[in-house]
Amino acid sequence: MTYSSEQSAIFDWFKSGTGNLVIKARAGTGKTTTLKAAFEHAPEKRMAYFVFNKRNQLEAAEKICNPRIDIKTLHSLGFSFVKNLWRNAKPDDEVEADRLDLVSRGSLNDFWEARGQILKLVSFAKNTFIEPSYDDVKQLADDRDIYFNGGFTSDGIQLTLDVLEASKIQDSKNRISFNDMVWLPCALNLVRPIYDLVSVDETQDMSVPQLEMVKGSSRGRVAVVGDDRQCIYSFRGCHADGMAMMKTDLNATELKLTTSYRCSKAVIAHAQSIVPDINAADNANDGEVLNVKHCDDAKPGDFILSRLNAPLMLLALNLLRQKIPARIEGRDIGRQLLTMVKSQKAKSVPHFFEKINSWFEKQVARIGKVKGHEKKIEMSQDIKDTLCALAENCNSIQEVEQRIYSLFQDTDKTSKPAVILSTVHKAKGLEADRVFMLMHTFQSKRAGNEIEEANIKYVCITRAKVSLFLVNAN
Repeated sequence: MTYSSEQSAIFDWFKSGTGNLVIKARAGTGKTTTLKAAFEHAPEKRMAYFVFNKRNQLEAAEKICNPRIDIKTLHSLGFSFVKNLWRNAKPDDEVEADRLDLVSRGSLNDFWEARGQILKLVSFAKNTFIEPSYDDVKQLADDRDIYFNGGFTSDGIQLTLDVLEASKIQDSKNRISFNDMVWLPCALNLVRPIYDLVSVDETQDMSVPQLEMVKGSSRGRVAVVGDDRQCIYSFRGCHADGMAMMKTDLNATELKLTTSYRCSKAVIAHAQSIVPDINAADNANDGEVLNVKHCDDAKPGDFILSRLNAPLMLLALNLLRQKIPARIEGRDIGRQLLTMVKSQKAKSVPHFFEKINSWFEKQVARIGKVKGHEKKIEMSQDIKDTLCALAENCNSIQEVEQRIYSLFQDTDKTSKPAVILSTVHKAKGLEADRVFMLMHTFQSKRAGNEIEEANIKYVCITRAKVSLFLVNAN
């Protein structure tokens, strides 16, 4: 195989480079292929390659078979550190609710909304900080649109901090939450240097605890890989400048991968309006970028991508009515929507519409003019519109729930061919020959977040391998 000069420079560093390395790899530039070859040049005896999620782990394990390399998610690494302390630890997210009941001494029994808000704040805190102060958590609650009302008078911020402290004590049933897997090793100082060389993918999407665990697990060199222009998970706690932080903290050399082997020349030319330094391979397909008015030509294997969830619902149902297989990416989104439907306790579909509209009006009134109110209202609007679209033409609440079950799935190798409808966030890491981009959903008017919005467009564009269709009709 012939490698580029950019790849060769990375191989040279793995072979004999000193210090640490940051690899800024643009979309589709062959990160895994490059790292597979790079590891073969490294002299270290024990190495680790940390990836973003289980799907990435399985894909990497198929390509990288070097016995010197452990391929793990950061959650599995963190879990191993926790088990060194609590040998019988087991994942169970119900433990967070039990911790809250313990520290609140039952005072939340009549305040289910406040209870849910505190648990949400605990999750955000564990993905954002290691040892947060009261003011840190209060600011986080403001940023994430978390409020306590409905007669609840206790201090929700302090209860959140109390749950964090309770998390540091071994549960009587040996349970830890999913968020604990990364947060606890840092909060309890459990991270130990066990690898001679550590490489980690998707650095741009890592949270502060994840970044700390990567650094602490290496007793030698560290090579981090990512694309700063694919940073689109700020709502999960990842640092917008995470790669820059790592470069500074590690005093690292920077190398680049800028040639995309995924996308056609036309698609890359379109992406260059956002990220100028991405390039198409010399032998890339010419491809096409076309303006169209609808997605009626979508066929199994195609993607329809949106900035928001709501526009996908009616499109998916319309495709199914035409006997075209379709599904919406994100089983976890389906679970969240089911929870929302059940929480309304509506007696009929018309009653459900009333309850959802009332919920949205309360959200708008509560958000008011707080910091970032436009983004928060936009998110609430998307939830309302999504649920209303799902309930359209349903005869019962049970039918709404069944529709959610059938529509929301995750794509894997066993999935049957279908048109995949997805938000950009859920499509990250996926690709298709043909992608329909719902342009009107990307026209956010929110100020102050222009870079992340541009990043989302860039991620969307670079899912297309051959043809990108810009759908301009609402």
